[in-house]
Amino acid sequence: MKTLNFILQGFGFKNWLDFKISTFGYIALNTTKTASVLAAITTFIEEAFGFNHKFLISYVVLIICEWITGVAASYKKGEKHESRKLGRMLLKVMVYSLLIYIPNTFQKESQFPEIAGYEIDPFIWLYWIVLFVIIWQLLVSLLENLDVLDFKFAKILLKIINKKVYEKLGVDE
Repeated sequence: MKTLNFILQGFGFKNWLDFKISTFGYIALNTTKTASVLAAITTFIEEAFGFNHKFLISYVVLIICEWITGVAASYKKGEKHESRKLGRMLLKVMVYSLLIYIPNTFQKESQFPEIAGYEIDPFIWLYWIVLFVIIWQLLVSLLENLDVLDFKFAKILLKIINKKVYEKLGVDE
């Protein structure tokens, strides 16, 4: 480092830090650090859960909306919000995350034979079913909360969604 500082001093810089700030700017250095951290988080999420950052943002927004409307619906029903409810919500999110992580890991780390050009991998099916059920449950809960809050479209949308899903699954109400 002494040699590098000596060379940089020949060009009029005090040291390596002076050169970095002068060349790249303080903001650019901080932006690079922030971008590196975000890239690492994004890569981890994609590897661990099998979806990209846009899907994750939508998933998080759905969870937050479900929680906020749940609190508002509780107030409307006259129920007092407790800090334990936040803990319950966080536990649900952790369980959902674990339920997504496990089948995603199984489907990524296992190789099933191809039959007639199709890979028959039950873990891919399991992953998508788990993801569908979690999102469906969150969406239904959000619509139920909105229905309690007197949003007219929520009850109609809830009936349509449940009817279509029940038809596809062959389940009676």
